[in-house]
Amino acid sequence: MEMEQAEQLYRLMFTNMREALVILHLDVRNPDAPPQIIEMNPAAVKLCRCSSFNFQSCLVTDCFPYWFDEDRFKEQCHRLAAFGGSQELGEVAREDLFYRIRIFALTDNHIGMVISDCTRYREEEAEIADLSAKLEKEAATMERRVAERTAQLEEINEELDSFAFSVSHDLRAPIRAMQAFAEILLDDEQQTPAERNAYLVRIKTAAQGMDRLIQDLLAYSRVSRQEITLEPVSLEQVVRDAAQQLELAAGGKAYRLEISSDLPTVIGHPAVLVQVVLNLMTNGIKFVPKGVVPLLRIWTDESQEYCRLYVEDNGIGIAPQHQERIFKIFERLHSMESYPGTGVGLAIVRKAVQRLGGRIGLESNEGEGSRFWIELRRAE
Repeated sequence: MEMEQAEQLYRLMFTNMREALVILHLDVRNPDAPPQIIEMNPAAVKLCRCSSFNFQSCLVTDCFPYWFDEDRFKEQCHRLAAFGGSQELGEVAREDLFYRIRIFALTDNHIGMVISDCTRYREEEAEIADLSAKLEKEAATMERRVAERTAQLEEINEELDSFAFSVSHDLRAPIRAMQAFAEILLDDEQQTPAERNAYLVRIKTAAQGMDRLIQDLLAYSRVSRQEITLEPVSLEQVVRDAAQQLELAAGGKAYRLEISSDLPTVIGHPAVLVQVVLNLMTNGIKFVPKGVVPLLRIWTDESQEYCRLYVEDNGIGIAPQHQERIFKIFERLHSMESYPGTGVGLAIVRKAVQRLGGRIGLESNEGEGSRFWIELRRAE
């Protein structure tokens, strides 16, 4: 290829490049002299901010004001002219556009500069970063959901294990008792009427115990599965309704009830909350030492967003190591002879409070009574 043709081709390439190309001249005898532009292609001219372009006097800082640190750029150019090579100068942001700049040595007193518009790449990088953030967020959400489902499945499996134990033990125990007493009635013909009545009473008691357990299991199932619509609920009305039902549940047993005035309104479900409070009240009058008149105190403690309803009793109390256990289904800390019960009541309370989006807790020591609390969101 002839020299003239090669020069024409290089000139055409220089002219038509999309990147801005600039050729700088250095006065190597004067290190303090700033680089001077001696040639630019059309793409560079479009970026030039010099009012009157003159190859004899136009400086880089005139054509591209505030793009570079003047002293540092001058030092970088003189170093490349002396030692050769190239250097990336990073990115410059101008008028919402981004440019990547690279300089390289041409001769011992000429420097080439390439300015590439990298706005599209920055936008693509931003889009990729945005997508990555969304994917990470969705992955975190998915992990949280998987963890929640895993926890739910573990809880269900625990309940199934407890249910299997209850079916094999709690439900079969009254059946075995009824069967044994019925066999005695059938096999022993020498019984007196009083003895026969005693056995029949025991059969009836066993049947009633089994019925209570079945009813509690059905109540627990309803709380776990029923559709609950949350709405503003007056705790004052809830406690009043629960207190009325407690009179029937107590069966004439004496107790005292102290209720604080001005109970607030919370977000919940009326029927479910009445059941929760009634179960806590029933526990409070059931688990008391012999000869002690049960005393129940009910009050609330409010924060900016939440309300805690306290139900305190003067009962036998619960040791700290058992306080989590009592909320599990079929868990009983005492024998049926000491304190009758199915071990489902507090499990119903916890499940119901969870369904309402609240929390439940306990403050107690053995022999010092118990203070249960449920925390729900306040109504606006």
